[in-house]
Amino acid sequence: MTKFHTQAIAAALAFAGFLAAPAQAATVFSTYSQPGDPIGEGQAAVYTDTDSTLSLDADARSIRLSVSRGDDSWYVSLGAPRERKFEVGRYYDAENPTRRTGRAPYVYLASNGRRCDDAWGEIHIQQLQLDADERVVALEATVLQHCDSASAPVLAAVIRHNVAPLSLKIDSDPGDVVGEGLQKSYYGDTSVFELWGGGQSAMLNVHGQRDYWRASLFAPYGQILQVGTYPIGDAAPAGSAVFVFERPSRPCLRVSSGTLQILAVEYDPDGVITALHADFVQHCDGAAEAVRGTIRYRA
Repeated sequence: MTKFHTQAIAAALAFAGFLAAPAQAATVFSTYSQPGDPIGEGQAAVYTDTDSTLSLDADARSIRLSVSRGDDSWYVSLGAPRERKFEVGRYYDAENPTRRTGRAPYVYLASNGRRCDDAWGEIHIQQLQLDADERVVALEATVLQHCDSASAPVLAAVIRHNVAPLSLKIDSDPGDVVGEGLQKSYYGDTSVFELWGGGQSAMLNVHGQRDYWRASLFAPYGQILQVGTYPIGDAAPAGSAVFVFERPSRPCLRVSSGTLQILAVEYDPDGVITALHADFVQHCDGAAEAVRGTIRYRA
């Protein structure tokens, strides 16, 4: 994957996650276009079913989405490789549906009458749930399209239907013992997410792309994990929350300072944690360098 690919995906997902905030929005469509892309014209936008008309028609083999808001419109058509069905994963070398050859998947992103005569694309299925008839019940997908040339500016689009984001974003300083300067994002198409625990303590494991991360959270004594900002580490007042972010090969032996901000957390009727959205900054062993991150587990 090229640097431009990575930047486009990250920007599109971050844009959708930040602006598509209404909890009542069942369907979200966001776009991010590099300068020079003839379809998105270098712009970014987010559409939800609270402010736009979105019509999704999708099954295991094809996904079609129509979007309109005022004079603005989009049409998306995606196809699985020939004789295959969509599953969670990545599909490369997508072609225009009218020019598809061999077993290639297809990608078609058009807006306000602007379309590609030919396309080079990718489809990243990050979350997918089908019913008994193989109709799509829940979906998170990122799509990339280059018009008329594989090296042309990229248009990235995100479709989210009946799901909350599932992702981990890492941004660490060079010299940080845990992140070692790494800047990387993980989604359901490449990585496995595991969350368990309850209100007093919880743990998140994320592994994929040759990495393994673990976040441990402990509520202040006598409390439960809830929305709020918590100082962490040696510098935190007595009775504060405890948070440790590390990987088995690079443990944080002592969290010296930092902040845990829980933006959303949900529990089932038995008190088991089911969803978490948190930002964190962690300093290990008194170092000035830090690892920063954003956790989105179905929230």
